[in-house]
Amino acid sequence: MIFDLKPIEDSILMTLPERQYKFVLIFCKAGEVKIEIDNQLYEINEGHFLTITPKQYYQFIEINNCKGSILEFTYDFFCKDEKAVELIYHNGLYCHFGLNELIKISDENSLKRVTDYYDSLKSELINKPFEYETSLHSILKLLIIEVSRCKITQQERPLYKPDALFLQFLNLIRDSFEKRLTVKEYAQLLHISEQKLNELTKKNTNETTQQLINDLIILEAKRLFNYENLNVKQVAFKLGFDDSHYFSRFFKKQTDTRAKDHLRSLLTES
Repeated sequence: MIFDLKPIEDSILMTLPERQYKFVLIFCKAGEVKIEIDNQLYEINEGHFLTITPKQYYQFIEINNCKGSILEFTYDFFCKDEKAVELIYHNGLYCHFGLNELIKISDENSLKRVTDYYDSLKSELINKPFEYETSLHSILKLLIIEVSRCKITQQERPLYKPDALFLQFLNLIRDSFEKRLTVKEYAQLLHISEQKLNELTKKNTNETTQQLINDLIILEAKRLFNYENLNVKQVAFKLGFDDSHYFSRFFKKQTDTRAKDHLRSLLTES
């Protein structure tokens, strides 16, 4: 299903973590929810949102008298043009680097707008009137804008504004791990030069293109080790490494010198 809206209730409690392939927006109107995402525990309480980005692992751990909603939608449903692509990742609302932040609804007016948007989405899904999918997209866009505004009011760091081409590059990396593409091959797929790709990466992350690719490979490797119960050889194969010994050295070198705090800096130094 390309779009789904469901209430937060006990039936969603999970015995094991699952991989998510859609964008998820969790809204807690009252009560509390505990959810683990990529080995990190989040407690969502009244008047808060939490986002989950595709490819992350998540598990609902505990629900305490919660009233709220889980909204799921696919990339193809929302990202129909470059503006929509930029909006969904604008200011790190959804993040390729495996980061999740709680977002507090800023005031009563914002809460009313959010509630109205959810009611409208629910009505469209139940009644399915003429062009309801177009209407769903428009309402969802307004909701995403409102969530972004709430996030902007509560943060101190500069806005993160990646452009559509850079976001396309990040999506390519995330969807091509098993191919072990080179910087040159990524540039060719994007129809730009290697120099242009390096400039684009430097501008958005203050990283080299190769180091950014390495960061995302390591993030995916950690997920596979933590959640898929795979051995080194199996993880190496899934990530396009022919030699598991080389992969082991690569993993050790990258994890010895790179910390998760550095991934967080990708959103603050741009």
